[in-house]
Amino acid sequence: MKKKKYLFIICCCCVLYATAQKREKFSNKERKNAFGISGGTGFGFDYSRKLSDKFYTTISYNSFVYSIKDFEQEISGETLLVNTDLDFTNIDVKISYHPFSSAFKLVAGLGFFSSSNVNISTTFKDNIKIGDVEFNSADSGSLLIDMNWGKTSPYIGLGFGRSVPRKRLGFAIDIGTYMSSSPEITLDATGIIEDTKNQEGLLNETFESFKFIPYAAFRLSYSF
Repeated sequence: MKKKKYLFIICCCCVLYATAQKREKFSNKERKNAFGISGGTGFGFDYSRKLSDKFYTTISYNSFVYSIKDFEQEISGETLLVNTDLDFTNIDVKISYHPFSSAFKLVAGLGFFSSSNVNISTTFKDNIKIGDVEFNSADSGSLLIDMNWGKTSPYIGLGFGRSVPRKRLGFAIDIGTYMSSSPEITLDATGIIEDTKNQEGLLNETFESFKFIPYAAFRLSYSF
């Protein structure tokens, strides 16, 4: 009876040892994939894959949509109501390179934009008087400016934190810029300021150097 009891105990110990070894092997298994969510200049989510100890690749979706309504701006004694809408939505493919053993990284890639638009509209807040004629705000007219950047833009940046963290959870920060073409600007005006739309060419020249779209984000990732 005692022999059977000892044999049973030995068998249980063997099973527990084998299970522990299996768990240890699993826990030490290298994680090469990660899902992440990010916030900063918009909201995004991504999938990353570890290529080597120094190189990682990431495909991500980012969206930055923001509006400012009825912002008051005084020009030449008249108060204008300014509405601004920003919409930048893109899918990125990036490569991260860690030149050192630390979490510091250099990042390069391409951004494919389905939308890269800034829209600005202005109207007069109050009635305005020109000579003896008074115009109400509805009849005085409006000014519309529409700015669009290119659909494909290279990206360069730097950051801290691995795309695929060594532990289960990881944090990272990324700062960089998309290098786009000059924005294409259209200008439209109505009412008493209709002649302003003739300045469309000058407006395009003024914003010709606005080729960079900044990006900054904090990222939380889960590796597996």
